[in-house]
Amino acid sequence: MKDKLFKILPQVSKPGRYTGNEINIIKKDWDKSQVKMVFAFPDVYEVGMSHVGTKILYGLVNEKTDHLLERAYAPWPDMEELMRKENIPLYALESYRPLSDFDVVGFTLQYEMSITNIINMLNLSNIPIWAKDRNANHPLVIAGGPVAFNPEPFADFFDLFIIGDGEEVIVEFLDAVHENKGLERTELLKKLAQISGIYVPAFYQVDYNADGTIKAMVPLFKEAPPKVRKRVVSDLDTAYFPEKPIVPFLQAVHDRAVLEVMRGCQRGCRFCHAGIVYRPVREKSIDTLKKQARKQLENTG
Repeated sequence: MKDKLFKILPQVSKPGRYTGNEINIIKKDWDKSQVKMVFAFPDVYEVGMSHVGTKILYGLVNEKTDHLLERAYAPWPDMEELMRKENIPLYALESYRPLSDFDVVGFTLQYEMSITNIINMLNLSNIPIWAKDRNANHPLVIAGGPVAFNPEPFADFFDLFIIGDGEEVIVEFLDAVHENKGLERTELLKKLAQISGIYVPAFYQVDYNADGTIKAMVPLFKEAPPKVRKRVVSDLDTAYFPEKPIVPFLQAVHDRAVLEVMRGCQRGCRFCHAGIVYRPVREKSIDTLKKQARKQLENTG
């Protein structure tokens, strides 16, 4: 596939979006990795490379576990047209493997309209867009992020959602996938549904009011909790944060090293989605921020 890929790159704008091999990239041994996951950001490379959540999960999984986490991004229309023409599926930047080769394909839902990009990326990956059409030969398709707090409009596309702070649950989730490899898909999802913060839409019957709002959600299996509670990182000072982030070859939207000063907002305005879902407010100490800033500068220039 690499030969076909590099043949078309001179024909597209910003080919650096699609080559990988950036500074501080992590390439793990495919055969020695327990669970293979790709984090598919539903927007172009320059936007996705600015996402702090991607940086956190990428470093955490690759540095601290025996699993593997690679990256993929939505192609620009000129690249997508050529990929479809040349039968090149959407692939991960680290290994150039198609997304369909992975055990897990994870998306972040940063805003509602990204769902169209997600559907297109699944189609470009030759992965069925509807969860009900996937079987043991397909990856688990999962989602998290702020929009996942209201997952029902998108529930039919995903095998499960992670609700809350992703770094609090991702390692536990991947460990469970590894421990239960070989199970039939529904049985695997039953195991995963027992992890706090994981919502499996297929395991619930949703009853609606006359106005279309949800009246009740009834679990269909004993493994599905009546209420899914979000996962919360309790202490940002001890939580993982990348000190050696990837340095892109292109100018990203946020073209700089990034620190997370706090999570949540002290004001908590009722109209603000982030101010509500990221409660409680957590702040990093000045000493932690100074240490992380120095490390990032040393490792990125």
